[in-house]
Amino acid sequence: METKVNRLIPFKATHPGEVLREELKARGIKQKAFAGQINMQPTHLSELIKGKRNITSDIALRLENALGIPYNNWMNLQSGYDYNCKMIAKRDEEEAESMRMERAYREMLNLNYLYKKFNIKHSSSGERIKALVERIAFDPLNLPKIEVCIAGYFKRSDKLIIDDKNMRTWLLLAWDSIRKGSTAKAYSLGNALRAAKEIARMANDETLSIQGIKDCLSTYGIIYVEIEKLPHTPIDAYSTKINEKMAIAVTYRHNDLDKLAFDILHELCHLDRHITNETSSFISIERGKYSENQQEHEANKFAQDALIPPDVWNKILQVRSERLNPYIVIRSIAHEASIHGISKTIAVARYKHDTNFYETNAYRSPKIFNS
Repeated sequence: METKVNRLIPFKATHPGEVLREELKARGIKQKAFAGQINMQPTHLSELIKGKRNITSDIALRLENALGIPYNNWMNLQSGYDYNCKMIAKRDEEEAESMRMERAYREMLNLNYLYKKFNIKHSSSGERIKALVERIAFDPLNLPKIEVCIAGYFKRSDKLIIDDKNMRTWLLLAWDSIRKGSTAKAYSLGNALRAAKEIARMANDETLSIQGIKDCLSTYGIIYVEIEKLPHTPIDAYSTKINEKMAIAVTYRHNDLDKLAFDILHELCHLDRHITNETSSFISIERGKYSENQQEHEANKFAQDALIPPDVWNKILQVRSERLNPYIVIRSIAHEASIHGISKTIAVARYKHDTNFYETNAYRSPKIFNS
C-alpha cells in the first residue's frame, strides 16, 4: 500500500558541514589536524564546513573511518540537505507567487474584511490565499467576468462616495452565497411575476416579513440572500442568474420594509424580462446613474405598479384637488389608500417621492428590524 510522507520543510537547510564542525568542536579536534587525518587539503575541509563543498561518497567513507559515524549517516545528511534546498527554493518561489497574487487580489477586494469574515489567520500569503479560494470556491481574479455581465455596474451619482474594492467584495459575497443557496422548487417561466404579486399583496396587507419573502421566493424557485453592508457600498439589491439559478441578493442598508419590498419587486422585473445570456445580472445602487438605463426605468415602474396599480393610484390622488395643505393631503391619501386595500405607508411614501415632499415623518414605513 502506497503511503504519502509529509516532510516538514525547515526555514533553513542544514549543511552536513555544520554537523561536522559541531562534531569536531565537541571532540576538541582542530580543523587543520583533522584535514591531515583524513588526507584532505585544509582549504577543502574549510569549504566543506562552510557549506561550500558537498560530502561525496569518498569523503563520507573517510569521515566514518576517522569519527566512527556511519557512512550512511553522512550520505543521508547530504541528500537531506539537497532535498531541503530544493523544497525551500520551491516554497520561496510559491510564496513569491502567492504574494504577487495577494497583491493582485488586494487591488480588487477588501482582503482584510474577507480574512476577518472567514476567520483566516494564516501567517503566509500562500496559506491565506489558499484558504480564501477554498472557502469561496472561486478565483477572485475572475470577478471581471462577472462584472461585465452586470447592467449598470459602477454607474453612480456624483453625490455618493463609492469604494470600488468594497463593491467587488460585496459582489463576491453575493455570488458565493447564491452559489450555495437552494430553493424549494425549480424556477419556471413567469414565476418572477407570480412572486411579485404575492410580495406586493403581503406589503399592502402589512404582513410582509423577511421569512415571508424568503418562503415566497423559494416557492417560485428564486434564491434570496442577505449580504451585510460594507462602508461606501450603496448597493440596495442585485438580481442574477448563476448556473441556471435565479437569485436576488439584498443589503438592509435602510431599516425600511416598504423600500425592501420595492427593491425586490424591481429585481423580480429584471429576472422576468431582462436576464439574458448577454446580461446575466442587474445591480441597484442608491440614486445611481444606473437609473438612466431604460431597463432600470422599466423595473422601477413595474415595482410601483405592482405595489399600487395605476388606476388605483389615480383614484387615491383625486383627494389632492380638495386640499391645499400638504399635511392634510397626506392624511387624506393615507385614508383613501386604506379604502382601496393599499398600505397607508406605501401610498404616502409614493406621494412623498413623487412630490419631493419629505417634511413630515407621518406614516413612516415599518422597520425590518424593530429596535
